[in-house]
Amino acid sequence: MWPLTDTVPKGLLPVAGVPFIELQFRLLAEVGVEEVILAIGTSHESAWRTYAEGTTSPVVHLAVEQSKLDTAGPLVAVRDQLDDRFLVLNGDVVLEGSLGQFVEDAPDLPAVLSLVGVEDTSAYGVVVTNDLGKVERFIEKPPPGTAPTNAVNAGMYLMSRSVFDAYDEGALSFEQTVFPSLVEQGLLGGVKIDGVWLDIGTPPLYLQTHRDVAAGNSRLVNMEPAHHGIGANVAGDLDGNWNFIGPGAVVEEGARVRESIVLAGATIRSGSVVEDSIVGWNAVVENARISDTTVIGAGAVVGEGCELTAAVRIGPGSSLSARSVTFEPPS
Repeated sequence: MWPLTDTVPKGLLPVAGVPFIELQFRLLAEVGVEEVILAIGTSHESAWRTYAEGTTSPVVHLAVEQSKLDTAGPLVAVRDQLDDRFLVLNGDVVLEGSLGQFVEDAPDLPAVLSLVGVEDTSAYGVVVTNDLGKVERFIEKPPPGTAPTNAVNAGMYLMSRSVFDAYDEGALSFEQTVFPSLVEQGLLGGVKIDGVWLDIGTPPLYLQTHRDVAAGNSRLVNMEPAHHGIGANVAGDLDGNWNFIGPGAVVEEGARVRESIVLAGATIRSGSVVEDSIVGWNAVVENARISDTTVIGAGAVVGEGCELTAAVRIGPGSSLSARSVTFEPPS
């Protein structure tokens, strides 16, 4: 999610104006979770501490990684603080199915994955389970229709603390080490859950999450199809089925925004066209065109006459002079 995550940690990126992690907390509250341990890196430690200090439900404890520990290493580092049975959530996805039903339906195994069905399996690892709910194998990114199931890992796990007894502290991967070992022992389960799957792991998915929320598919957060944050000034055209215009953002008369995210304080000047893209905090788009999941970092300036397409990323604070840059998809 660079360049946005240069400014804000991924879990605090807004979805319909709400920090993404708040959606996870709302889901956890439905099953009575009162305490959460957040595994974070050092790059945004200050932002996370400020957030944690202002959050009382749930109580948030921070576990700061001084070195990269991969996906499972943080749990080894804090295992003495864990209950015998606990939930694990990836920081950039939330499956809005019933957590209570997931816990109730989970087979009596040390670790159970939440699974969700997808149309395009080629972007994911498919999880094959037997009739007893045990995971038999993983199939990495099979073409649609070629695998025995379309169920993929939804990024939410029910786990026993004993799973981590076999591992020393340090970098450890769920996907490469922990889950394959559990499959070999017949100790990994999977439960398919129905519900909208919100994912902010990439710019296209971040846009899709807003599309789903604006369509009314989420029970955790609401958004009007043409969302204006507090103090936003929109004189230009908002086209398509949805748009998110953040607090204090400006869309001048003569500008057009279509199915895009314009974050707080950004300005879209007259004559600009923004389509299927993300404009970061306090960025300025002069009479320019951006499209095709392009992302403009915080405080960047896109000069008049620039045309940015094909998922271009412009770093925070960058300045593109007038008519200096044109990116187009390869032929």
